[in-house]
Amino acid sequence: MTLLMKRLLKKTTAPRKGFTLIEMVVVLAIIALLMLIVIPNLNTQRNNASKRQAEALTEVVQNQAEMYANDTGSAITEGAEMLKTLKDHDYINQGQYDQAVRQHINPVRPNNQGTGGAS
Repeated sequence: MTLLMKRLLKKTTAPRKGFTLIEMVVVLAIIALLMLIVIPNLNTQRNNASKRQAEALTEVVQNQAEMYANDTGSAITEGAEMLKTLKDHDYINQGQYDQAVRQHINPVRPNNQGTGGAS
């Protein structure tokens, strides 16, 4: 082969360094489309998780209030005073107490939701 052909082959077969502008634009467009799909789902899932967490905390506080009433023979009262009593007697921890007060959770279980015992 001639020297000129060797130089041409070497230039055309040499590995490229970096990406072209069009390759970068295509990758960014794909990422943008994926973000448009993912972000609304994340917000929905976050809202669902917050709702389920509040329901779970309500259930825990009401169960612990019933346990306190069974252990001590006292009545379950509504409001933050009962929550403070539950915290003071270690039926709920400080984090649960803070969230329950912030979310205005009622320790009294509504009448139509029993604990599964005889009515």
